[in-house]
Amino acid sequence: MNILRTWHDNEVYNKEIEINFRDCDNNKKVKLSAVMGFASDIAGKDYTARGFSHDKMVEAKQVFILARYHFHFYKMPSVDDIITFRTWEKGIKDGYVLRDYEIIDSNNESCILASSTWLIINPDTRKIIKPRNFTLTDIGASEKILDCEHCDRIHFGEEKLVALGERIIYNTDLDANGHLNNANYANIAIDFLPGNLSDKILTDFYINYVREAKLKEVIKLFGYKECNDFYIIGKIENNLCFACKFVYI
Repeated sequence: MNILRTWHDNEVYNKEIEINFRDCDNNKKVKLSAVMGFASDIAGKDYTARGFSHDKMVEAKQVFILARYHFHFYKMPSVDDIITFRTWEKGIKDGYVLRDYEIIDSNNESCILASSTWLIINPDTRKIIKPRNFTLTDIGASEKILDCEHCDRIHFGEEKLVALGERIIYNTDLDANGHLNNANYANIAIDFLPGNLSDKILTDFYINYVREAKLKEVIKLFGYKECNDFYIIGKIENNLCFACKFVYI
């Protein structure tokens, strides 16, 4: 039986994760959505370990919500692998809180790098709170350099979009906040990718979260291919819900 460890190394929060069968695709490689789910959960675990649980943040009416992700893949972990997530705050930029990740495999080599961008909001009013007004703890500003560019706004050609279909939001898509879980956006996007991409290697994934999708809402999916990039765009009632970009080789 593997004993999985969790520890802080100064500013870096470390957590070992075992890749289970349910986390993998039909090639026994970890799903993109599983990696995204681990990353989001581990950000919360970092704050909890520092004494600021989600419940405490809700009580203070200051919670983090994910705005953007960029994942860069060197290789995909497989079923039964034990990987280590390393994460740290990267400071504040343009009203966002930045957080980076490095995922280490069992050979102590980087297999995935990630950058993320977060907003702080009042969970009742959904109004944005400036990071300098966050009162629960200081926001870290690590000087660690990660070879993974931050995900800025994804620019796509509106005139290039091709309608791909629709997806209703079901109960099983929701998380404890009552809206579509951030990792499930990737599942939806992947389901609308062309089948001929299945034999390609995914090197990068970018996503912008623009509007929260809720139960029974319908997301209209659009997309197009440009060189090695494939864009998937989700809209609710003609308003942008999310935008993502897959980069393949």
